[in-house]
Amino acid sequence: MTIITLTQFKGGVGKTTSAVCLSTLLCERGETLLIDSDLNRSASLWARKGKLPFTVCDDREAPKLLSKGKYEYIIIDTPARPASDEIESLAKGCDLIIIPTSPDPLSLAALAQIAKVLPEGTNYRCLLTMVPPKPQKDGAEAFEALERNGFPTFKRTIRRYKAYVKATDLGLSLNKVPGGGIAWSDWTTLWEELKDYVWKQIRWHFQCGIQVKCQGWANPKK
Repeated sequence: MTIITLTQFKGGVGKTTSAVCLSTLLCERGETLLIDSDLNRSASLWARKGKLPFTVCDDREAPKLLSKGKYEYIIIDTPARPASDEIESLAKGCDLIIIPTSPDPLSLAALAQIAKVLPEGTNYRCLLTMVPPKPQKDGAEAFEALERNGFPTFKRTIRRYKAYVKATDLGLSLNKVPGGGIAWSDWTTLWEELKDYVWKQIRWHFQCGIQVKCQGWANPKK
């Protein structure tokens, strides 16, 4: 079982959209569960029409579903701005943390803040999202800044397209939206970077005989 957590201190950076698209990628390769821990329940609203090709649940439903032991991939969509102790639990309870960020200065600053509070040795990657089309250079400049400052970052950036709005409105995965092929190609290209890590984790768990337990998803604060 491979567990990937998406988290950020700032909202509006495409975190939930990234969680849904990653789940779509992974469900083509094995049973996938998306745990919606975001207080807005955006992923659950997206899935409400019943047209997503994977299971979506909130964090209260997750233990029961996980006890069935049928899921190969777990994606956790956390609330924006989790507390420091929650971040530590998230890091210990997953194989990879992905920090999505749009290329604007405020989002990049929030990314830097959350990266600083991750426990030493945490395996994480930054993902540039909502990148405006060329000839604008926001995405390229943000990528260079992340690389220059030592933040591990996916080379594939996720471009901004209207197809994402259609997907949420229709309750569809991006690859099923009419005209969404170009937008979806960003994710299939990202898979080429991600797949080696995912398969490496599967081999490691098999060789060690370890069953990773999904723990540490952030419970909403009351």
